[in-house]
Parts: sequence; structure tokens; C-alpha cells
Amino acid sequence: MKLKIYLFLTIFLILSCQPKQSETQNEAPLTASEVREPANFREAKWQVDPRPVLTRSGGNAFDSHVVGDPCIVWDDEIDTWRMFYFAMGRAEDGEELLSAGMAKSKSAEEIGPGDWEKLGQVKITNPEDFTYETGWHKWWVIMDAYQPNLAAKIKKKYWSIFTCTTPNEEGGKNKFMQVASADQLKGPWTVIEQPVLSPEEDWFDGLHCDTPTAYWLEDQNRIAIFYKAYPKYAQPEQKESAFGSGTVLAYWHPGEAEAEKVKILQRPGQSGAWNQGWMSTPQVFYDEKTKSWYGLINGSPTAPEDESHREPAPSLGGWVVSGPEGLESNWSPDTMNSPFLYPKDLDQKERDAGLGVNFWRHHLLVTPQGQARIFFNSGQYGTEQMYSMVMR
Repeated sequence: MKLKIYLFLTIFLILSCQPKQSETQNEAPLTASEVREPANFREAKWQVDPRPVLTRSGGNAFDSHVVGDPCIVWDDEIDTWRMFYFAMGRAEDGEELLSAGMAKSKSAEEIGPGDWEKLGQVKITNPEDFTYETGWHKWWVIMDAYQPNLAAKIKKKYWSIFTCTTPNEEGGKNKFMQVASADQLKGPWTVIEQPVLSPEEDWFDGLHCDTPTAYWLEDQNRIAIFYKAYPKYAQPEQKESAFGSGTVLAYWHPGEAEAEKVKILQRPGQSGAWNQGWMSTPQVFYDEKTKSWYGLINGSPTAPEDESHREPAPSLGGWVVSGPEGLESNWSPDTMNSPFLYPKDLDQKERDAGLGVNFWRHHLLVTPQGQARIFFNSGQYGTEQMYSMVMR
């Protein structure tokens, strides 16, 4: 088990700016003393692979309308990668049915289009404890902060955090965060009924706590949760995007009833950057060379005009970087290496494949042999599928 985990930590062996060695070379595997420093994938150049990685299912399936927002971890029990993804179907009355699905790759190195097999909906032992039964989605398995795509075991269990939606007294909806645990990544998962993060009407997250990413900090004995906060009221600090969403950091440990909200890490409407309209939450990476954190994120230059629609197009993918104080720094957008591209830059082949409008929830996976792929979903609202980018 430990040896296998160690092998997968070599995902950062190969610096992203170095050329790959010829496949004809028969080099011996690196030993522990030969492992190099991690790559900083912000410096890589990326291009779209227009072939879908996961497509919508047919009929009335739970993922017949949207497939996206991937979270990928290594699963020892199936000896390959397990993907959790956002799934949307529709009820007969047209209501959106939001949940989470699973898929697995053919092998550790086969992670591209045609290499993923759907495994069905995430299994839940106690669905009655969802805050809102038809709205559990954006499932994120809590990972080791320093070992990308490695699911953390805490108190001998795996843990996930996700978004649940519930109607409010004003006729709208609010989003909360709940957690679940399981003995195996395949489940079944048991939901903790009380949300760990809830909106506070007069604060930055007054409307929604949404779109989590989360990481186990073993040396601190706590989990860092990044979530997207939507304000209910106009924010005077955000002069160019009064209703735009931003990133908040919270800490939590299993056994605690609620997470502690620590700091607003990023507000929109202040930088004039590619994500000045609104921004989401990062998949984070630690750069050992610089002793700093950076993140893969999505956001938009388009500010919401009011509270009617909080994520106007285009959603773009790119990078953010922390300050010298680490995770609790004020994070800032990387404008040199971001965004990857705009929808208007897609060529006809990419448009014909279904790409367009938005690029949502980017997620980087790097294999033991150094193959890197960024997964994201794209397409018209309500009909999105999953695509990917590869290093040039």
C-alpha cells in the first residue's frame, strides 16, 4: 500500500517545461534519492483535446443533462483512478435533479478520452439526511494537501464534502455544505445531517456556500476547506462586481459540528484581471521549490449586474497564487499564465465537438509517468459534457 502511494507521488517527477524522454529509452525507475523537486504546472502550456472524456447518458438517467466538475483520486481497491463528477438529470416536471456520479480509468496511465468507464451514482446510506434530497452535488473527496489526488484517511475513514441546496422562506434557494464518510471510496457513504458550512445573511456568503475543495493538513490535524461564497447583498468592497462570488477559507475536523470560517481569500471586482467578475475555488498545489501554494481555478471577467444570475459567461480556467503567509494569504490571479483560452478562441473542430460558452471546474491529474491532463466541462448551460487539455 505505502509503496504504491509512493509511486504515485512521483507524479511531480518531471518538470513541466522539460521535454519528455524518448519512449525507446529503457531507463531504470528512479529511486527515492533520485526523486526531483515538484513541477510548477503554471509554467506549462496547455491545449484543448476536443474529444469528450465523459458524455451525457441517454434517456432519463441521473446524468442525462450534465456531466462535469470532476474530482479524481487514486483507489487502491480497483488499482486505478476513481473520478467523482457532477451529474444532472431532470424529473418529469422539468425540475433539475442534481447528484454525483463515479467513473474509473482503464489504468494509471490511460486517462484520456475513451479511457473512462462510468460506475453509476454515488451510493448513500442515509439520503434522508441530505439538506435537500434532489440537490446534492459538487462532490469533493478530501485529499492530502501535499500529495495531489491522494484521498486522505482520517479517523480510519475517507471523507467527502459537497453542496446541498434547500428552498428558503423567500421563495429562492440557499446552498449549504455537508460532509459524508465511507470505509471505501466506492461507498456507501454516510451523510452527516448538520451542515458544516451555512450562509450568514449579512456576511460575504449570505446567499450560498458552494463548490468546495478540501485538503487534510496532517501536521495541523485539520482540514482546509475552500468554498465559493455568494453575497446576498451588494458588497461595497467590490466596486466593479458588487454581487460577484469569491473564495473563502475554513477549517474543520471530523467530530466538530461546524467548520470555522477563517478568511476571505479572494474578492472579485478589484484586480481588473481575467476573473474580476466572479471566481470559484482552487485545486491547490504546494510548490516545494518556492515554499508557496498555487491553485487551478475558474472564474470570469464578466460581473453579475444584480442578484438574478451570479455566474455570467464566460467561465474561464486559469491559475491563482498565494502570498507569503501560505494558505491564509490574500490570493491573487496569475495573469501571465492565465486564462488558458476564451470560448471565442475555439476552432470549428472544437465547437463541433460541443465545446463553447463556458469552461467549468478545472481539475489537474498527473500520472506516475508524468502524463498531465486538465479536465473541465463545457457546452451550453444544462447540456455540458467533460473535456480535457493536455500539455503542449
